[in-house]
Amino acid sequence: MEARFPDYCGLPFLGIHVATARVEGWALTGSPLPIAAITATYLYFVAVAGPRWMSGRKAFDLRACILVYNLVTAFLSAFFTFRFAKLAYWDLGYSFLQDLDLSGSPASLEIVRLSWWFYLFKLSELSDTVFFVLRKNSHQVSALHVVHHVIVSWNLWLCVTYGAQSHAMLVACLNSAVHVFMYTYYFIAALGPRFRRFLWWKKYLTMMQIGQFVVLLLQAVGMVFVKGNFVPLFVWLQFAQAILFFVWFIAFYSNAYKKRHVSEVRTR
Repeated sequence: MEARFPDYCGLPFLGIHVATARVEGWALTGSPLPIAAITATYLYFVAVAGPRWMSGRKAFDLRACILVYNLVTAFLSAFFTFRFAKLAYWDLGYSFLQDLDLSGSPASLEIVRLSWWFYLFKLSELSDTVFFVLRKNSHQVSALHVVHHVIVSWNLWLCVTYGAQSHAMLVACLNSAVHVFMYTYYFIAALGPRFRRFLWWKKYLTMMQIGQFVVLLLQAVGMVFVKGNFVPLFVWLQFAQAILFFVWFIAFYSNAYKKRHVSEVRTR
């Protein structure tokens, strides 16, 4: 028999409601103070405390740690991709424009539980920037990188706390699939210069990232114009973020590949 969750609370003035029995008491959900503290500490460390602390020190040799981290992250990203896809699209038959699913079916409840673990997993990816700072690779601590991590952290807090897991399934599947390739790339890169010849596909990785934002933008536009049980705040956040990161990644792609190609042609 399906469980039922008739009592909802949340932010009704924004059209947000949460089935309290699902997530009440779960770590890092509910109050925004814990996630605010985590992201504020992260920003302070990567922008101020970390660089200041490392200024008089040699870069740490974290190669072994980073190899393990990248490999584990790639495997976990693959796990979340296939597990979410199976539960949402195979078991529950979610659509491209999936509205809220607050049912108590086993698959739906499993998505809720798995989304919480996914939330913790994404918080662990803040380690990326910490590694950059400790290795004194300040050029990798870009605004795009840092803003992306902070926004993803808050998105998942909002999603898990206010019951938007069904809204977020396409985002989670696409993002996790891209991260399989991304962390595989990082793993190979961390193996050293001998393996550089296997990294010819870097620009295609950036194109994949751009492609995911196109898909998410199309989904958000569809939710705006199609009637359904959609939460306006979630839809408009997705719309705004898809545009922001699409433009940002296009600019990155242009600077990293197009201008370099023009420069190479001119020097021939």
